[in-house]
Amino acid sequence: MRRVIEPAAAILALLAFYSVGELVHRHALPMVPGTVIGMLLLLIMLLSLGRVPLWLERGLQPLLRHFTLFLLPPTVGVLTVWPQVRAQAGPFLVTLLLATLIPLYFGVHAFRYFSRDRSR
Repeated sequence: MRRVIEPAAAILALLAFYSVGELVHRHALPMVPGTVIGMLLLLIMLLSLGRVPLWLERGLQPLLRHFTLFLLPPTVGVLTVWPQVRAQAGPFLVTLLLATLIPLYFGVHAFRYFSRDRSR
């Protein structure tokens, strides 16, 4: 039963943060996407807890195993506008590199922070 409840609870939690982010976007911060607001709220909650709740971690493991599937739509989008991307290859590559390295840098530090906290 736990194998069904934890993923459902984790997905409902993500949907709740997404929905709150969309509400804040529509009514208070139209210049920031709702998905970004929702993820920031989730990050704030996790930082205030000081750890990732076990039910959330266990519930999201199936999604993380298939994370590459989430990258298919952006890849198809880039392929459909390939001539425009190729025309702007320099700025596109710089943006792609920064958009990869910056989250990777902060992700590593977040992982170290949460791993160190869990080992105590």
